[in-house]
Amino acid sequence: MKPSRIVLVPTAAGLFWLVAVLALLAVAINYGNNLVFAFAFVLLSVWMTAGWQCRRNLAGLEWLPAPQATAFAGEALNLAGSVRDEKARRRDPLQLVTPAAQGAPGVGDAPLECSLPAPARGRRTVRGLCLVSPHPLGLWRARRALPDMMALVWPHPAGTAPLPGHAPNPAHSKQEASDFRGVRRYAPGDAPRRVNWRIAARSGNGELVVNDFDGGRGGHALWLDIAACAGDVESRLSQLCQWVCEAERCGLEYGLRLDDGPSLPPGRGRAHRSACLQRLALYLWSEDHE
Repeated sequence: MKPSRIVLVPTAAGLFWLVAVLALLAVAINYGNNLVFAFAFVLLSVWMTAGWQCRRNLAGLEWLPAPQATAFAGEALNLAGSVRDEKARRRDPLQLVTPAAQGAPGVGDAPLECSLPAPARGRRTVRGLCLVSPHPLGLWRARRALPDMMALVWPHPAGTAPLPGHAPNPAHSKQEASDFRGVRRYAPGDAPRRVNWRIAARSGNGELVVNDFDGGRGGHALWLDIAACAGDVESRLSQLCQWVCEAERCGLEYGLRLDDGPSLPPGRGRAHRSACLQRLALYLWSEDHE
């Protein structure tokens, strides 16, 4: 994706440099000093060459944005991307800048990043994103506008309620009996051959865990229901977010029930966690929230 045109403006240091050149020219004219004339024109040529090189540093670049940025509410939202030059020319450091923040300079193929505050959940459109080059010498500042980037802010995980108990009925479709689900605490009646002695030895507290498999009738899973949470809407979403993170950390299968659409069937893994957090981020959310 090729950015828009380049805007080149002198910095405060560049304006001071130009004023110094004009002052030297005035002195040279007043005293008829050829050496001062030469020095003034050398400084002027440096000023003009720096502007050309600064603009060239952004010319011919293709912007490659990273996948949609995500963060929990209250944390920093990290926008990222990289640039590609088909001619593979050497370039001075560039910066990714927004009206609210400025990223660290990136050199070569290193990704460019910029952090923004994320105070509230929901979908966020980051506008005013630019590639900026102050090099060389910092006398000029070249700016090239970039397309808007979309970001997703999840609810802040909070809450003291423990994970709800397992669902009384099979939570998903039938699967093979050899489908490994994870581990759980030992219960009387569990076959000794299913005890995971390696994990038990590492725990050091004598607590036994067993390998859990899905049987032909399907396994049990947690249902995380907004109706089981107390407080206002944001408090409930924070509690559900806490449960999602905890269930994923424990290797459990979990589903999500909200009252604004169909439930998410139980599952586990990074993709399922992201899907649940996205549903929580966009719960009763509209464009008016931005």
